[in-house]
Amino acid sequence: MTSSLCRRKFLQTAAAAAAAAVSAGGAQAQDKPSFDETFDIIVVGSGIAGTMAALSAAEQGAKVLMIEKMSRLGGTSRISGLNFACVGSPAQKAKGIQDSPEQLASDMYKVSGSMGDYEKALEMAKNTARAEAFMTARGVKWDGRLLKLGGHSQPRVLISEGDGAGLLNALWKYMEGLKNVTVRVHCKADEVLFDDKKAVAGLKVRENYYFDTPESDDLTNRTGVEKKIRANQGVIFATGGYARDKAFRSAEVPFLAGVATTTNPGATSGALKILVKAGAQPMHLSLFRFAYPQPTEDMIWGVMIDPATSRRFLNEGLTRNALAQSVLLRRMTNGDKKPFIIYDEKALGKFHNLNRVQRSLNGLNGIDGTMYKYDSLKDLCAAYGADPKVVADELEKYNKLIAAGKDSDFDKQMERSGRKVQTLDLSGPLYAMVINPRLNYTPGGIRTDLRGRAIALADGKPIEGLYVVGEASGGLHGQERMTACSMPECCVFAMLAAENAAQRKRQ
Repeated sequence: MTSSLCRRKFLQTAAAAAAAAVSAGGAQAQDKPSFDETFDIIVVGSGIAGTMAALSAAEQGAKVLMIEKMSRLGGTSRISGLNFACVGSPAQKAKGIQDSPEQLASDMYKVSGSMGDYEKALEMAKNTARAEAFMTARGVKWDGRLLKLGGHSQPRVLISEGDGAGLLNALWKYMEGLKNVTVRVHCKADEVLFDDKKAVAGLKVRENYYFDTPESDDLTNRTGVEKKIRANQGVIFATGGYARDKAFRSAEVPFLAGVATTTNPGATSGALKILVKAGAQPMHLSLFRFAYPQPTEDMIWGVMIDPATSRRFLNEGLTRNALAQSVLLRRMTNGDKKPFIIYDEKALGKFHNLNRVQRSLNGLNGIDGTMYKYDSLKDLCAAYGADPKVVADELEKYNKLIAAGKDSDFDKQMERSGRKVQTLDLSGPLYAMVINPRLNYTPGGIRTDLRGRAIALADGKPIEGLYVVGEASGGLHGQERMTACSMPECCVFAMLAAENAAQRKRQ
């Protein structure tokens, strides 16, 4: 079946489900389920978006249940850097940086290929300082740096101590002191339940559920005990993306079928399908965003080589998707040989996240994420199957271009984040790793408004009591998500959704 036919079938099913969900006699409304227990707000998912939603709702006085289908909390956020773009942070103020929400929103829209949502980006940007203050007051620590990363017009990116795991551990420690938050793992959402007024009434879940594999879990896993849980004020889905769902993603974009991902194994399309069945509108499902074991911004300090030709073949300062497409297209014509990138010690010192460098050198950065140290260029080339003489010629040519201040071969920029691109010291030691793009973020998801409310496919209006935040939502980032803008999206819209839900009248 072709991608277009798959998408047409998916949207036809979505439209039928939406019509059923909003009709006066919809199946969910007719059931009038009796509930096994009651909370004010149910949060589905426990990554940064789910954690921020649960904390925000609880501090508004709501009785909150946060559920996680996996065996431990955190999802993909736990293994992510969670770099945080923030306008008006104490770090910016201390350095006298002149920035504005409008600048951040404009930067995001430019990177989006004019496919992003400027108004939503602006709403996010206006609330980033509030989100930073919220996290800081609840134990999150920042490492003191203020970075200007790819696509950003100002230094505004904060780095948390301990990356994603450190940030989440701080928030979870704070959450332990809140008596009105209940957290459950091995608990999977199965269906959104509605009342006779077509508002969300609660959630059908399975407790004591045990995840199987990304390929089969949503279709065949029947573990767990079914329960119906009332949500007096709303249900917030913070379930992340679907990068692990090879069948779903390749139906949208066929060349994604074999691309690697290091996302949480539970990152399937199951939650998206639950939301579509509930009547929500999916959008931007054919878009994608690649990631790498090392930050894309730090590719610029090295030289990438095609092992089949032993020659440089691209501008290492390209955006992440452009880099990925160049690499993947090259592999289609070179016998699927993975290109590799070469650094010297000066280059490694320019990386904006030295913790990730160390993880790579220690073999802790996942699939194709290990960086190796070599005493000589000859040893390096032998490891990657390249011709040392040709590679040496390429590097010497590269050094001459850099020394002259212009990359006339591939037009690489000579500066990034206030740091200059320098020649490589070929005397050694040298460092290298293969470049294998990973699909680690899916821009598509459920359409939402500026308060995180899910929009109905049938009539374009908010579905009362249903919220979708973070990567589970779609439309903000467009063709390419600007670096360090996933975390502020998660944090800000989780807060806004939780506050909106907490203000709703209890059923």
